[in-house]
Amino acid sequence: MDRIREIIGRHDAQWFDIIELQGESIPISFKNSRIHSINSRESRGYGIRVNVKGRTGFSYTNDIEGFDDMVTRAVSLAGYGEDENFTPPEYSVSGPLFEPYSDSIVTFDISKEMEKGHSVINTILKKFPAASIDLDISRSTGRMRLINSSGADISYKNSYYTYSASVTIISDDSVKLDVWEGSSSLEPESFDYLPDMLIKKIESARIIKKTGSGRIPLLLPPKAAASMLGILTGGLNGKSVFKGTSPFTGKLGEKFFNEAVTIHDSPLLPGSPYSYPFDDEGVKAYDKVLIEKGVITQFVTDLKYAGKMGIPPTGNGSRGYADLPSPSFSNRVMAGGDRPFAEMIKGISLGIMAEQFIGLGQSNTLTGDFSAGLDLAYLIENGEITGRVKDSMITDNLFRLFSGDLVLSSERERRGSVTVPWILFPAVNYTG
Repeated sequence: MDRIREIIGRHDAQWFDIIELQGESIPISFKNSRIHSINSRESRGYGIRVNVKGRTGFSYTNDIEGFDDMVTRAVSLAGYGEDENFTPPEYSVSGPLFEPYSDSIVTFDISKEMEKGHSVINTILKKFPAASIDLDISRSTGRMRLINSSGADISYKNSYYTYSASVTIISDDSVKLDVWEGSSSLEPESFDYLPDMLIKKIESARIIKKTGSGRIPLLLPPKAAASMLGILTGGLNGKSVFKGTSPFTGKLGEKFFNEAVTIHDSPLLPGSPYSYPFDDEGVKAYDKVLIEKGVITQFVTDLKYAGKMGIPPTGNGSRGYADLPSPSFSNRVMAGGDRPFAEMIKGISLGIMAEQFIGLGQSNTLTGDFSAGLDLAYLIENGEITGRVKDSMITDNLFRLFSGDLVLSSERERRGSVTVPWILFPAVNYTG
């Protein structure tokens, strides 16, 4: 630290911060129903920002021997950097520090994980011998440390365990069917349920059903709802709001959605590997309401865009050691409703349940218009799933859907960094 201050002090720097990231991971991969690879990876890197006369220079290295050169390089680049009128925050820890880490991550055993993978694959192959199965299991641990000129020297550990499986089947009429499922957590967990879940999806999808085009109820399970919610909330990023590329620019405090829609950004969510005690700029993490009963109440920002917008930073600065920070969500958590899922589906006389989309990510985020193919979707008749609909799509507007009538289930699931209920839209444009 003294050496850093000595180098920086020669150049009349206003402030600096240094991020150190280190981690190790063990990914296990199965391809085409066979073991494909087992790797062990380690990484470590440092990134520094130095603000000189109001402009910020940045540099990084993954070699500790090049640390002094990194600092000197950042100082020399400051004259070409952006104007940034903020100061890194002070940070003091009082009481136990929240960490997205579980000691149980050490129970990860490669042999046992391979057995779990083979068990999933063999169970599915007994039912569908011609299936091609890809499965990935990974365990990682890491540590983030941040030092800045305001006196902060803080760090936390993290752990991450994830698994996912996809099954591809080519039917007798050459129709390709893909189904997939996965999960993430802080520690190794059982996925004994996975084969039965995938088999059930495949069996339902092998029965082909048709229904006419028109306005039809659309039911989204949490996996599909998370995809849609991720696009919907993208405009709450302070960077896009400031640049005017967000549909919510100038809409703070306005009711934009149905009163049932309440969404939090929750970086302290227990059990999620996407949580953290402070962001990558040292700002303390806290739960914040982004949308409350349909009203837009807050945007997520890093230090830079908080300064440009004249608002307090929200603790959402995200970066790798080789990148400058930018605003990013932690865990997006949507409030549920008061109706059980089973009751919701029983009330549908004719509708569609969409599991997987094609092209949803190409939606017009400014207007909300979207057109998405239904990669995996089922027909609901008289409250029961009766088969799969194929060669079909939905077209509509996200803002209209979430501002109009909708029903949310009382049950919720965390899908990656999004926790969401089942969502029922009473009428969506469907082409079959």
